[in-house]
Amino acid sequence: MGTVSFNRLFMAFCATAFSFAAFASANSAMVKVPEGEFKSGEAGKPVKVAAFEIDKFEVTNEEYKNFQKDFHFPAGKEKHPVTEVTYFDAEAYCKAVGKRLPTGTEWEKAARGTDGRKYPWGNTFKTENANTMESGKTDTLPAGSFKDGASPYGAMDMAGNVWEWVDQWTADDKKYRTVMGGSFFDTQEKAMVFAILKSIPDDSHTYIGFRCAK
Repeated sequence: MGTVSFNRLFMAFCATAFSFAAFASANSAMVKVPEGEFKSGEAGKPVKVAAFEIDKFEVTNEEYKNFQKDFHFPAGKEKHPVTEVTYFDAEAYCKAVGKRLPTGTEWEKAARGTDGRKYPWGNTFKTENANTMESGKTDTLPAGSFKDGASPYGAMDMAGNVWEWVDQWTADDKKYRTVMGGSFFDTQEKAMVFAILKSIPDDSHTYIGFRCAK
């Protein structure tokens, strides 16, 4: 290979690496969840979790398109959470930005804190805090639209908007992966922090998205 050809390849590689680094940096807004016990599940069973970080917001359409160039979404929904992605799509994205999918236990602690609350903000459902069926929006909304719905650690939209893939098989059947958080398509009961939905990992839906952890 000639010197000119090598230099061109090297420059192209550097440009790609720089572009990817900028992309990964743009997806760096995370909140810290400290090590310690929290009350898990509807029964409030004490569970200890190591310290970790989790995305403050759901991964958006525009962020996902930076990773998957042939991904298409409706105009005007750049800031809405990405949907129509499988578990494997979500896993691949998180790996590409140096992260991973959260476990179900991590996701739950990030959503509820340590005091056993039912929703990220407390025990009483509030329509103005989440995009669920009660809000009457009937579609996704831009990530972070409900400021008063933040979790104790500052994570947004962990109740409603879209269900989120987590790295957890359902307990009764290894055929299904778990999604958590509820969605615009569901009622407040499904938005409780311990509520789960089962989905085949290679399925995609208009009401399932994800966020990453590390």
